[in-house]
Amino acid sequence: MLAGVLLALVGLADVVRARAGGGPARRRVVTTSVVVVLWAGVVVVAAAGLGLPTWAVLVVVVLAALWVATTFPVRADDDEDEDDHAAAATRLPRWRRSGSWPAVLLAVAVVALLLWAPFPDASGFVVDWQRDAGPAFVGSVPLAAVVGGVGSALFLVDSANVVVAQALPPGLAPDAHPDPTATRPARLRFLRLRTPRLPGDDGQGTGERSPGSVTLKGGRMIGPIERLLLAGFALAGAFPVVAALIAAKGIVRFPEIRRETTGYQAEYFLIGSLVSWSMAFAAAGLCWLLARG
Repeated sequence: MLAGVLLALVGLADVVRARAGGGPARRRVVTTSVVVVLWAGVVVVAAAGLGLPTWAVLVVVVLAALWVATTFPVRADDDEDEDDHAAAATRLPRWRRSGSWPAVLLAVAVVALLLWAPFPDASGFVVDWQRDAGPAFVGSVPLAAVVGGVGSALFLVDSANVVVAQALPPGLAPDAHPDPTATRPARLRFLRLRTPRLPGDDGQGTGERSPGSVTLKGGRMIGPIERLLLAGFALAGAFPVVAALIAAKGIVRFPEIRRETTGYQAEYFLIGSLVSWSMAFAAAGLCWLLARG
């Protein structure tokens, strides 16, 4: 159950970080305030509603805070200037932009909480609601699986985008064709790929595409929907539907990738899709394990 609480804390924080508007200073204040309020609510529900030991819940809060401190959010808005976004990222300490290690440590923490975690006291207002007043379909599912499902869903919305961005190698850039970004450091060009306007921008903010490149639009919205659908259908045992969704994505993207001549889009698509699908199936597996007790 603590694994689900951890994923819920991380997911809530990234949902807020990805959508907070305004300037950097205002965004920092708003994000911190909202995250603190939401996390306080989760702590109360976990300790008083689920019967989890307070010290264990606080340990999970510390782990979630480490994730927030060591990752950079993938923002969901489309009007943010990419150069400002990339410049802000390059000013971060190196340990906040050092690859996929935060995602690896988070996965290790989730596995550790699954294998070893204090059992709840089976008392609390959420436990009582599920047992006495909750809908029949909720009462038939173990509470740990419900918590794991909620946490996994929150994580798959925006936190998974952070993991995908971390998984893309720094050298993933269309260097085969000269473009205005060629004079930029390789790290800065990579950070530009993490912004909402993905490959195809010519670096001048005009929206024009450089030769040999295409713009894959809507990834920030398609990714979460795709992951939630895959996880849900996998849990329901609808594996033909899962296969159809994966095949459909490849068919829809194939014409755009085929028009691109450097191989950059294909590599970007494969790495991003495989990491995204892996997280969806891992979330489904987590819920299945918790449901089996």
